Parts: sequence; C-alpha cells; structure tokens
Amino acid sequence: MKIQELEQKVYHIKPEIAILDSDELIVLLAQAQADPKKQGDTSEVISWLKAGNGAIPFVMFIDLKNIQIFQWDSPNKSEPVCVFNTVDVLTPYGLKLPDKWISNRFLGTLIESWLGDLRHTWKLNNPPGEEQIKAIGLLTLLKDGETQPEVEITIHSNLKYIVLRYYHPRSEDI
Repeated sequence: MKIQELEQKVYHIKPEIAILDSDELIVLLAQAQADPKKQGDTSEVISWLKAGNGAIPFVMFIDLKNIQIFQWDSPNKSEPVCVFNTVDVLTPYGLKLPDKWISNRFLGTLIESWLGDLRHTWKLNNPPGEEQIKAIGLLTLLKDGETQPEVEITIHSNLKYIVLRYYHPRSEDI
C-alpha cells in the first residue's frame, strides 16, 4: 500500500480530555472551545464519533455557552443526546464569567473537575447533570474510567483504534 493511500485511511485525534476504562478502551473524548468565533462548531467531535465506528461511545463539545454530549449509538449522531448550560455546570468548579481570557486548556480543566466529581463525588453530593448523564449510560462508564493526559488517538479504517500516550517530563525528572 502506498503511503498516500495509508494516510487517507488514518485519522488523528488530539482531544483536550480522554477518559479510558480499566481495559484502556475509550469512554469519552472531549474538545473545549473557548474562542467565541468557533463556539457551536461541533463538526470535529462529530467526525471523531463517526471515524471511531463504535470504538468511541461518547464525545463532548464544550464552549462558553453549552456542553453537548454526542453518542455513537444514537439515531442521529449529529444531534447531542445531552445539552447543559456551561455556566450552570462549571460555576461550582471555578468558572467565573465574564473572565477576560479563558483558554481551551482552562475550560478543559474545569470539565475534568466536573467529570471527576461525577465519578467520585468529591465536591458536590449531586453534581450538575448527574441524572442526565446516568440516563444516557455514560455515568456507569465514567465510574470505571480514568482521565489520560496527553493522548493522541490514531484510527485506521481496518482497525478500531490505537491509543498513544505522550507524557511531558516533570521538572524534577530533568
């Protein structure tokens, strides 16, 4: 097979958040978008869901207005199965609007806090959206999941996926 043909069959994903279960299977991939010009553009996360062909059960798109969750086995993959108001969900975890500058990374960190609270109830007894997350079957998957930093996922059309993890060395290791 020629390199160009192979590259056309390979799809790379670098999510802000990746949650894998104990078998290192993907539970959820999330993309945060703090740029007001790009808010509401869910096309990339929907393409992750479709490219995964069932290997990625849930994807999440977060912007300053909404948190949208899409599910692989929903009748219409382009429509979210859950939508939350970002301010309502993330205010208990440190979101203060209108902040002058919010990065994708910061927004992703707040989402990680919320997802961690859904998994382990470390902050609130009833984290926002818990019942809706449970109703779509994501809560059970999250309970067994673990956030993996610095993940790149490569999907090949003939394989389900390959997970590659990249870690930055800690300052004390240098």
